[in-house]
Amino acid sequence: MKRNLGLRLSVLCIMLLVTVSGLAGLTGSYVDAAGSKQDKLVAEALDLKHTLRFDKNGKFKIVIFSDIQETYPVHTDTMDYINKILDREKPDLVLLGGDNHAGANVSKSVMKTYLNSISEPMESRKIPWAQVYGNHVEGGYKANVANLYGCATKEEQQKIFESYTYNVSKAGNVYGVGNYVLPILRSDSEKIGFNVFALDSHSYTNENPGGQAFEDAVFLKRGVYGGILYPTLRYETFHFDQVRWYWDTSVALEAYNGAKVPAMMLYHIPVLEFETVARNPKETGMTGSNMDGTGPSEVYCGLFQTCYERGDVKGMFVGHCHRNDFVGTYMGIQLGFVPTIGSLAYYDADIRGARVIEIDQNDAWNFTTRMVYCKDIK
Repeated sequence: MKRNLGLRLSVLCIMLLVTVSGLAGLTGSYVDAAGSKQDKLVAEALDLKHTLRFDKNGKFKIVIFSDIQETYPVHTDTMDYINKILDREKPDLVLLGGDNHAGANVSKSVMKTYLNSISEPMESRKIPWAQVYGNHVEGGYKANVANLYGCATKEEQQKIFESYTYNVSKAGNVYGVGNYVLPILRSDSEKIGFNVFALDSHSYTNENPGGQAFEDAVFLKRGVYGGILYPTLRYETFHFDQVRWYWDTSVALEAYNGAKVPAMMLYHIPVLEFETVARNPKETGMTGSNMDGTGPSEVYCGLFQTCYERGDVKGMFVGHCHRNDFVGTYMGIQLGFVPTIGSLAYYDADIRGARVIEIDQNDAWNFTTRMVYCKDIK
């Protein structure tokens, strides 16, 4: 009996050793796989056409223009103000916040010429710049308008954007076009001092169940600014693989850097939490105007909550609503609008302008933001 018990214990020990060894092997493989994924994400992030770096004083300035939303030729007034703001602010990076042209009114045949115009202020000054896409990117909210009106698709536009010498945007590898991160290196080392995440917020929900006829009926019945919940049932939202890409990239860059990296995020169509700021101006310290409503997608995507849980993104900035310039802080994240810089879109002349982000590498978690208005520039 004792022999049988000893034999059984021996066999059991061997089985345990084999199991533990197997698990160790599996764990090792998993770690290797995760490590490889992180390495790839870091390599993709750091592979920029132009390295972004804090200046010798540890400062970095970003100017965001949004909603030019014009046709060709671009209005001289619009270009004049873009040039004057760049000369006044002298930014290290320029971001375009979407609806960078008027969609269907900019055909594929003139897209390159149009983009030559709006890129010239940055290209001539040798300022790195990048863009996200808005809901007018391919012509409007009808299905297949790109084909109907001869518009360039986002994929075709992205190739043109990337062809410019100082454009540092990327198409990305997840749903949509233009999902990427721009790491800004410290002035005194190769460590990352700040990250700028850019995401494609897409356009309209014309591929969702119910079809376009349903959306048109609901939209027309409710009116542009009336109705239940929010006035924008038709806007699409972020997809899960985009949210997961942000999380994975943030984790990978933290591992690479040896510490969590403070960050901001730019996209075009607001998430629902912007409405929370608008409805709670006192509690969120909101300043600025909300003349157009917040215009979010009514589909909750979890992007804001994901950023909150990661704890690195301390600001989200959007365009979309041309006469909005408000900013407020909700759950420790600044949520701010960038009004239109365009002369031909509907606008309030006193609101037109650009948003400025100023970052100090020694206090990057507490970066500041302010507006510069066209009315104040001679």
